[in-house]
Amino acid sequence: MRNPYQFYAVVLPGLETIAAQELNHLSAHEIREDEGGVHFSGTLDSLYRISLRSRSITRVLLRVGKCHAMSAAELQHQIARMRWEHVIPKGASITVKASSEHSKLTHSEQTSEAVKVGIAEALGKRLQKSGDSQQTIYIHINNNRCDIRVDCSGERLDRRGYRLASAKAPIRETLAAGLLQWMGLKADETLYVPMCGSGTFAIEAALMNQHIAANAHHIFPFSDWDIFKEKSWQRVLSRATDMQKPNLLNIPVSDLHEGAIKATQSNAKRAGVLSNLTITQQDIRQLKPQENNPSGLIMCNPPYGLRLETEGEAFYQMLGSILKKEFHGWRIMVICPSWKHERALGMPVRRRLKVRHGGLWLDALDVSQQETSAYKD
Repeated sequence: MRNPYQFYAVVLPGLETIAAQELNHLSAHEIREDEGGVHFSGTLDSLYRISLRSRSITRVLLRVGKCHAMSAAELQHQIARMRWEHVIPKGASITVKASSEHSKLTHSEQTSEAVKVGIAEALGKRLQKSGDSQQTIYIHINNNRCDIRVDCSGERLDRRGYRLASAKAPIRETLAAGLLQWMGLKADETLYVPMCGSGTFAIEAALMNQHIAANAHHIFPFSDWDIFKEKSWQRVLSRATDMQKPNLLNIPVSDLHEGAIKATQSNAKRAGVLSNLTITQQDIRQLKPQENNPSGLIMCNPPYGLRLETEGEAFYQMLGSILKKEFHGWRIMVICPSWKHERALGMPVRRRLKVRHGGLWLDALDVSQQETSAYKD
């Protein structure tokens, strides 16, 4: 069988199509979008490549099995019949995360315990041996049909490791990368990031432009599995390293607050892309293109939510006026928390992408005055 493994990529709601396009680019097969994720199939090499290079995916899960169960005892029996030895190392510690809807099994702790006992029955003394591997099992039950998967990612993939310094309400790395792809980031243009916060848009863009693998320093739990192939992993890792290119992007970055400037500098240095950024402390009211950069892409993530509850619309109105006056001919994306803010912005919307972030549904608005094109990694 060419693609013996079935996977599920967990993504932020709204990024499903972007993740599916990314998976296709990374040679996944049988790609099918779902709410909050994307199903796909592939080999172990596919898993290594996608885990290492994906930018918009939160985590990857590998299906271990499916079954029907209406009681904890029945679930335990079905779990015990599945093959676990290839993904559960000797002496591993197991965490189970359960969810259920429209099913007899509704108690998550009872379901988790049934899964743990079933795995223990399947593996016997294997789990009693010493070891320090941590493995997480996800089980989702819908209409008494159980889908059991093992986590391939460990720490969420949006936690790249460079953002130790944080500004207020930082945007997730996966969302920043997804929106840059949605806007068609070009390899040789100016990317302007005002209100930069902790610098996530700028840093993700620099990593993308240089083809630096997003998760090159991530520790993956699949490296402990019996089916893990070290030579294949090293080959995929070497291939990703060979793809790296010099930076061509010009990335001016600005923010009013000194703390945001320091956070951006610290994070960019940690990510190895500080030299690619031109960082300035600047009020948004003074925002203008550099003289030698008459056009490009501007990514705006204004402070929204409770912090601007009373003055948010006035701020968006001011921002819209500046963008229309100073950035005519630029491709522009602005994140808006509500239709009131969008109306205040006062710019024609070419496209919109609704995404969920920080417990809120937000609209990413493409208010460009140029055509966009798909980004190629």
